[in-house]
Amino acid sequence: MAERRRLPVIQNEPKESPGEEENEEPRPPWHWVGFGTVAILAVWLALAYVAGAVARSIMQSRFGKDASEEQIQIAMAAMDANERARLMATIAIPNVLALALAAFAGGFIVGRFGTGTGPREAARAGAVVACIVSIVAWRGVTAASIIALVVILAVAMGFAAWGGKFGASKRPAA
Repeated sequence: MAERRRLPVIQNEPKESPGEEENEEPRPPWHWVGFGTVAILAVWLALAYVAGAVARSIMQSRFGKDASEEQIQIAMAAMDANERARLMATIAIPNVLALALAAFAGGFIVGRFGTGTGPREAARAGAVVACIVSIVAWRGVTAASIIALVVILAVAMGFAAWGGKFGASKRPAA
């Protein structure tokens, strides 16, 4: 029988000490922008589900559980502008809070685990998320879309930068 051949990956010698991994070159900061973007989107996806449930319960308490879309549109058309704006803001608040928490969490990851990263890279990750979300939700240039873009940019970048600063302060001393 012929001698068994083994894959070189399996034959690699185990590292003698855990400190050998530290000799590897650290990732450049722009890599962490991508990691932060993915982290923000992943956390926001979960939190958006909760925010949607909260918004649905607000609408159900306002219009009834059995209200159809047509009934809601008729009732909203009968509202004055201030009342309609108040309702839309009440529905938007859970979604904005979900984005703020997700951006803070993603920024924290960038600041805490990234080498040479901080609030700037975390804010860039927030800006990338805002751009991605705005492109996906694009329906043309309207006053509402511009306001939404500005709010998303401000919340995502601001909370991500704050999370990055907090994460960098929690980084172990070298």
